[in-house]
Amino acid sequence: MIGPLVRALARRKTPALLTVLETAFGFAVAVHASGLALHYTRAASAPRGIETRSLLLAVTHRDGPSLASRAEHAAAVRRDVEALARVAGVRGAAEATYAPFNRTHRESVEALSPGGPRALAWMLDDRGGVAEVLGLAPLEGRLLAPEDAAPAATGDVAATPAVVTQALAARLFPDGRALGQVVRRSARQRPLVIVGVVPSFRAALGPDPDAESALFAADGPWLGGTLTYLVRLAPGPDDGAGARVREALERADPRRVALVRRLDEGVDLDTGTSRGAGGLALTLLGLMLAVVFLGRVGMASLLVAERRQAIGIRRALGATRGDVARLVLAENALLTTAGLAAGAVALAALRAAARAAAPGLEVPLDPLAVGLVAAAMWLAGMAAALLPARRASAVSPAEASRS
Repeated sequence: MIGPLVRALARRKTPALLTVLETAFGFAVAVHASGLALHYTRAASAPRGIETRSLLLAVTHRDGPSLASRAEHAAAVRRDVEALARVAGVRGAAEATYAPFNRTHRESVEALSPGGPRALAWMLDDRGGVAEVLGLAPLEGRLLAPEDAAPAATGDVAATPAVVTQALAARLFPDGRALGQVVRRSARQRPLVIVGVVPSFRAALGPDPDAESALFAADGPWLGGTLTYLVRLAPGPDDGAGARVREALERADPRRVALVRRLDEGVDLDTGTSRGAGGLALTLLGLMLAVVFLGRVGMASLLVAERRQAIGIRRALGATRGDVARLVLAENALLTTAGLAAGAVALAALRAAARAAAPGLEVPLDPLAVGLVAAAMWLAGMAAALLPARRASAVSPAEASRS
């Protein structure tokens, strides 16, 4: 059955080849669109791991002499934290130069054991109180305290205390023994000693697979005129809390201005962007299926139109209308299957080329989604052949006598 079909299609190479290429291109684009849709949809619905509605981020900038020493910096932080503690509705506050969803950076972290694993981690600072304000409790060990940062600043210890999330601990230490382990990070020479493990949470925006791999380090502060605080409010709506926090900080030091906003303000925007990107990818997927369907209708109709006399001869030799319709459908099934096979090869080649050109750019593909896209493309190709098959079956045996 397949041999005669292939020979028949070989006599009409151009429309048959165009049909295969159209299916292959449509499959490759649709698979990538489905991967992007899943990627962004999962990012939009991913749990944050921390309750962010009651968290504020307060950034202050001093209009005057900057904080020139660590002692002056520590005194300013103590004064601000005490002022914030007196604000109605404030449950806790801590200085954090690097805060989740905001100013964070990623480094490569490597276990010091021979052949130790390596992982990418979002770096956060905690000179005492940050994890508590975020609502994190230790699963193992302890949280960081102010005294952890002081020795690291003066160089009295060989390693800086650090706390890791459960996700990062699992990547660096698959055996589950993270406490007391020493790790090295790419940006600094001083190693880190892990003193605690906290539940995983998203530390960065966007569809980042490493977003839950976070590390709190008791690094010394950056000196200058800017101080940043995380503020935990009492549960429940309080529209005036931000204004009270800003007034308290500006009252504590009249030479500066303070900007206060919700910590998850950027998260909401990023979630909306991810949902929009996922919807756009789904729209692209639907449009691609529609384009393939319409193109296949045209190509199948062209194949039928070019063979009206041959179909008429078949009818004159005794072929029924059903025989002719099944022939057209079988040809389209063969062309669709060949197109999907070519599309799979093209997809693998494109992904290999993309990895070579941009190793950090990876469109995740779900095997189930790939299978569903392939099934949808195959059904679209077959559905496109229904109308041409009906037209072919209506060809009269009298067409055989036409020149």
